[in-house]
Amino acid sequence: MDTGFIDLDILITRIRHAQSKVYFLDAVKAYKAGALRGALTSAWVALVYDLIAKYRELSAMGDAAATAFLQSWDNATTAGDIAKLLQLEGGILEDATANTQVVNRIARTHLDRLREDRHLCAHPAFSAEADLFEPSPELVRLHLVNAVNLVLSQEPLQGKAIFDLYDIDVQSPGFPTVHERILDYVEQRYLARVRAQNVRNFGMVLAKSLLKGVPAQWEALHRKIIPSLLAVRDRAAHAWPDVSLAIVRLIDNLEPPNRPRAIAFIAAFPDFWQQLQEPTRTALQATIDNADPAAITDYSIVAGVAVPQFRDAVLTLIAGLTRQQLTDAIASQPLAELWPAAAREYQESGSYRGSEANFRDLIAPFAGRLHSEQLDQLLDAVTANGQNWDAAETDTLLLGVLRNTAPADLPTADARNRFYQHIRRMRCTDKYNDVLNVLQSDGWILPPPAQAVDD
Repeated sequence: MDTGFIDLDILITRIRHAQSKVYFLDAVKAYKAGALRGALTSAWVALVYDLIAKYRELSAMGDAAATAFLQSWDNATTAGDIAKLLQLEGGILEDATANTQVVNRIARTHLDRLREDRHLCAHPAFSAEADLFEPSPELVRLHLVNAVNLVLSQEPLQGKAIFDLYDIDVQSPGFPTVHERILDYVEQRYLARVRAQNVRNFGMVLAKSLLKGVPAQWEALHRKIIPSLLAVRDRAAHAWPDVSLAIVRLIDNLEPPNRPRAIAFIAAFPDFWQQLQEPTRTALQATIDNADPAAITDYSIVAGVAVPQFRDAVLTLIAGLTRQQLTDAIASQPLAELWPAAAREYQESGSYRGSEANFRDLIAPFAGRLHSEQLDQLLDAVTANGQNWDAAETDTLLLGVLRNTAPADLPTADARNRFYQHIRRMRCTDKYNDVLNVLQSDGWILPPPAQAVDD
């Protein structure tokens, strides 16, 4: 590296931490005064101080490795344990490379040379020669530039700790559930704070979760995992080509039991279909075509309805699902293509308790996903069957769905009119008063009676 034209005063301005800048300024002053051994000693002090400062930032982000090192460091400082502090200082580059990954391995090679040369400067006994070690100005300048470029000017980016943090976070109630918010959240909390290599590794961990079901605790979280991987694709474009190639290889070598997962993955990431080997595409198509509704256990396969090549076969599969299978499929993912069967099953409820169970299992999971036409079908399904409209919990269950509906997606005026005329005719408007209030929230007005109320 040619460091002769690098202005050290400008280099100082790139240092992030104010106190690190103070210590590094001592090194620059010593260099300019010709005190080259002192310059290297001060540079090492600035480097160690800056690493500790970065560890404190990472610890505040939840990095367990940084927290563990700091606990040892702070305990030794409090106890005045000089031997322990020297031990920690001597191993800080190794820790920063292997544990927190603040420093990469190439940078560590350069920084190890700084540490060794600093020892020769500060400890004459380290030299076998009779004369004191006298570094050249060029060597000192190189170490100063490396210290800034490799550590002092860098953000404290997370390393492998990102996986432990995400694992806890994605299972918590604080992780967003709305698609766009997940993209923003993952970008800001993870992708912007992690090294490029770990972004690629992060993407593969997410892909393996979707394709292989590992780790097991993420199995029920695909609605969070898929947008998280989309965030890697859309918000970390520099890493996506490598992630994409690795995913293609993973799918091409996927075990047969995991092919339904691959079908669901293609539904979420359709661009991968053309990148797969021809035998892989053949195997996935056959998996769909030969699926037996009576034997299905992995309902991720139903997501393949979004893929043109799979759609007809999946619709046939859906048509053959039993009531329990339909419930399980909806619990896995309430796809729009499952709605007609769900609405039909609910409309044909055979008892009050069966009606309530059907609503909870088959209708409620669609809350927040239904549009006007589907809500029209729901209102008609309620009034078409006395087991539905007269069941004790129907009004509460229906209210929950409508409150999770955007005003633009509320039922049409015609459907609301039919619903109101029915409950008025059956003299149960009081029961559905809260439902009617929601239906009127966008300006719909109760219609006049269609006919006289029967005695």
